Amino acid sequence: MAPLSRSLSSLVKHTGCLWRVGNFRSSQQGLPNHPFRSGWMKKNFRAVSCVGAGVQPLLQQPGAKNGAASVRSSSSEGQDATERLWSLYKETKRQTEVICTSSVDPDTIFANNEMSLRDIEIYGFDYDYTLAFYSSHLHTLIFNIARDILINNHRYPEGLRKYEYIPDFAVRGLHYDVQKALLMKIDAFHYIQLGTVYRGLHPVPDEEVIAMYEGSHVPLEIMSDFYGKSTHGHTMKQFMDIFSLPEMTLLSCVNDFFMRHNIDYEPVHLYKDVKLLSLC
Repeated sequence: MAPLSRSLSSLVKHTGCLWRVGNFRSSQQGLPNHPFRSGWMKKNFRAVSCVGAGVQPLLQQPGAKNGAASVRSSSSEGQDATERLWSLYKETKRQTEVICTSSVDPDTIFANNEMSLRDIEIYGFDYDYTLAFYSSHLHTLIFNIARDILINNHRYPEGLRKYEYIPDFAVRGLHYDVQKALLMKIDAFHYIQLGTVYRGLHPVPDEEVIAMYEGSHVPLEIMSDFYGKSTHGHTMKQFMDIFSLPEMTLLSCVNDFFMRHNIDYEPVHLYKDVKLLSLC
């Protein structure tokens, strides 16, 4: 066992080496992880290893080989852990696919154990893609059914059957002036975006829009409530739901038909008829 006591001259000699190593380590802390740093470190470690003082170069000390072996061992363990995680993921995925394709006991899928699907005759789906996913054909189906109900049940003109759903006509967030039968875009500050106002299927000139509204700003008192609920005499209805696209298109098509054939009608009643269909 090495003695704990050393001569004063020996301690002074090694103190200088330790001071230089300390300065070197301090300068290393600010360097980025880069291949250049590795070579620079090897060179300078040898420079401060104090060979003349009887101390071995740091990179040649016995512990250096053990450190390299430790790094290789850690890398191997990390690779093994990654392989185990991938194996676990693939096995879990396989078991999930087996469960999905096999028969499931109905008693295990109900949150309410007192409900039995044997007593349910009609299933309804929420309109926000929570219980079912809908194809692009659904909007066409909604439009066609609503159009036919207007004709068959509300005695609207038979000529409306010539109108088909237009997928790229309307977008979510548009406002509809119930009294003027105008579809438009209004920004967050209640300003009408000129060039976006439509009567039927045709745009309305900006000059006419400014004349009708005495400018482009819409007063707050005629705007619809939150999420487009038009109550308390509000005349601006906002269409927020993705399923409102067929409703907007149907309103525009009926307005277009009436204007083309010079049929006198009340826009408020038209809106109420179409709105009633959207609630069915």
